[in-house]
Amino acid sequence: MIELKEIILLIIAGFIAGVLNTLAGSGSIITLSLLSFLGLPAHIANGTNRIGLFVQSSASSFKFFKQGELSLKGKFWLFILTLLGAVLGVFTATILDVESFELAVGGVFFVLFWVVLFKPQKYIKNSDKVSFYLPVIFSVIGFYAGFIQAGAGVFMLALMHAGWGKNFTEFNPLKVFIILLINVLALIGYSLVGQVNWGYGLLLAIGQIGGALVGVRLNNLKKNVEPIIRILLLVLILVSVAKFWKLY
Repeated sequence: MIELKEIILLIIAGFIAGVLNTLAGSGSIITLSLLSFLGLPAHIANGTNRIGLFVQSSASSFKFFKQGELSLKGKFWLFILTLLGAVLGVFTATILDVESFELAVGGVFFVLFWVVLFKPQKYIKNSDKVSFYLPVIFSVIGFYAGFIQAGAGVFMLALMHAGWGKNFTEFNPLKVFIILLINVLALIGYSLVGQVNWGYGLLLAIGQIGGALVGVRLNNLKKNVEPIIRILLLVLILVSVAKFWKLY
């Protein structure tokens, strides 16, 4: 039986993650951290997290589509190679034992700490070479997103900017749609091996739907809320790394 305080925490965390994922990425840092602190093993938390990601990215994609901001033209190979990478990422995650997966997640979070702190993506410049290889590069991002997801949206936006030269805000709708595709596959895969807690996941999803819709409206105001979000993420990452690596 889920307690009232857990229900409240899951919905609030889902809402914040929904806003953050729609604006840029890394909302999974919040949801994975909370699920872990509520007692779920890391591999179950990873699978459970996909419910909210699927629902939230569905809501965001539909909203962006209605607003005429989602363009899929000429992106076929980008989608195909990204999804192939995602399938391999999901498979890899499901065959790891719990301890190995927790060590891997801790390592991912450790790297994300420096990404969030220094924001190296803002130093990436437009390049014709990146544009040419973008679908192949996205297969690697797909693997990562299938495996753990956290921060995948940030990497996607940085690579789209490097390959196509537009600002991050313009690519948000496409990024959200790609995350939707990845998490359809991920949710199916993790469900088949019993790595999903549907009760926790659906509560996160309730919050993430609201957060996604608010995030779409805040898409052009991202700079105003970013400093607060960064501080929150940095603290959560450090605490989570300590937990995944069993430092306390």
